[in-house]
Amino acid sequence: MAPSDHETYGQPMSVKDLTEKAKEYNWNPRIGFKYWARAAETIHHEGQVYLHEGNIAQAYLFFLRYSFLVLDNLDKHPQAQEPEARKAVKPLKKRIPAVIEKLEELRPQVKASHDEWLKITAAQRDQVRDGFGSVSSTYSRHAARDPALSWNHVSPAKILDASEHQELAVEMANSRRRRLAGLSEEEERRRRGAGFWAGWNQQVDTGQSGAKYMTDDELRRQMEATRRQLDYSVDSSRTNERDSDAVPSTSYYYPSINKSSSVRYDGLPPTPKPLPVRPPKESVNRIPPSVDQPPTLPRKEPLKPSPIEETRSTLQPPPTLPPKVKEDTKEKRVTFRPAAYLENGEPLRPVFLPHQLRKRFLMAASDNTRRNLEMCGILCGELVNNALFVSHLVIPRQKCSPDTCETEDEASLLEYCINNGLSVIGWIHTHPTQTCFMSSRDLHTQAGYQVMMPESIAIVCAPRHEPSWGIFRLTHPPGLNHVLQCEHNDTFHQHSIDNLYVEIGQQPATHVYESSSLDFSVTDLRDNV
Repeated sequence: MAPSDHETYGQPMSVKDLTEKAKEYNWNPRIGFKYWARAAETIHHEGQVYLHEGNIAQAYLFFLRYSFLVLDNLDKHPQAQEPEARKAVKPLKKRIPAVIEKLEELRPQVKASHDEWLKITAAQRDQVRDGFGSVSSTYSRHAARDPALSWNHVSPAKILDASEHQELAVEMANSRRRRLAGLSEEEERRRRGAGFWAGWNQQVDTGQSGAKYMTDDELRRQMEATRRQLDYSVDSSRTNERDSDAVPSTSYYYPSINKSSSVRYDGLPPTPKPLPVRPPKESVNRIPPSVDQPPTLPRKEPLKPSPIEETRSTLQPPPTLPPKVKEDTKEKRVTFRPAAYLENGEPLRPVFLPHQLRKRFLMAASDNTRRNLEMCGILCGELVNNALFVSHLVIPRQKCSPDTCETEDEASLLEYCINNGLSVIGWIHTHPTQTCFMSSRDLHTQAGYQVMMPESIAIVCAPRHEPSWGIFRLTHPPGLNHVLQCEHNDTFHQHSIDNLYVEIGQQPATHVYESSSLDFSVTDLRDNV
């Protein structure tokens, strides 16, 4: 798509712009080291996913932010010298050389996309000034600052709205998870059922569903199989005709297609092809010479050209047609556009939740709930095409009380996420004795999640009250900054301002969608299981 389509793409950021954006995070040593370690692992994992999907600018941004966080900040944290922190940071530092190498490989590609954009838009400067440059829409204004939507001439993207393609998004996530689980291509195709995932490109373009899509290799194999079947059918029918006239053939007969002949415009009838000469035969009963022979046909006189043909012959030859413009045959990757925006305009990627997740969590927490003890779980998942999918509910080792729950053994949780290629997307916890709201302790916990991933969510379950659950996030501003600057050390305390958090789903635009088709699993890391 042309870069002038400013309602879809944003201008590619330069290396300098991405470097400045990579530094835009609120480093705060008052947030526990374990949250920063989780954030670093999540950032690196997301960078790998973006690189695999061909989103070069976003991959460069995440790898650079990872290097800044690990090299410049983690060692300065007051808990950095504690045994658990040193154990958690060891694998993070170990991969730094590989991250630097990737950055060196990506930097020329980032620069090439930015330079190509400037080159193409130089001739369209007036149009860009009147359209994209003047910020013609809210989407355009935000897309200009979102590397995930930046134009890329090497790997073009088809940008979709996740709210309008929820089934497609979920099937993409499920399909990737099954492939990573080692399912064969045939098994994956069988599980697709109606073929919704396989024909996503045709469905997006035509609005039709259930279209059968095949790769070139699949199409070639099917054509060869069909050709063999046709050859076998014809051979079988011929054999049946020779062997038995009484048994009707059950083979299908496919009509043959004659080669088309060239169209004649001279008005003359086509000259019949001469019959082949027959070979001489032995004279058995020769016809008597007295039999009359047919008269010889007179020689045909050529017709005079028609007035139309004479006029046509005097006209000048038609002009030479211009060469056809070669269409862009590159297969476009899919990128889901942001589903909503923070109060400061920062984009929020779509987040998909399994519909049964809360029920499964409450079952795991039932013993604690009966004893009036809180319990928490970590929402882990995968990044697919700029959308986040919660695919794992992890119950970590934790210390629980009637009003709090604190995770322990952070290294085991981090190791689990690394081994399974998961990002931490949020958390869920119970209020067995309280209503559904975000306490001051919950706000500080949520700040640890949301400081590096703005899409992070907090789910509160209050099974003994109504409403019995809610999904929340901090406002930004003022909520996130205010909580990060709060110096209260007591567990529960008052804050000086309101509007610190909002309930997702109660707003006009939401970035969280529930799906009953999204695959997920539950893993319990506690010692007593």
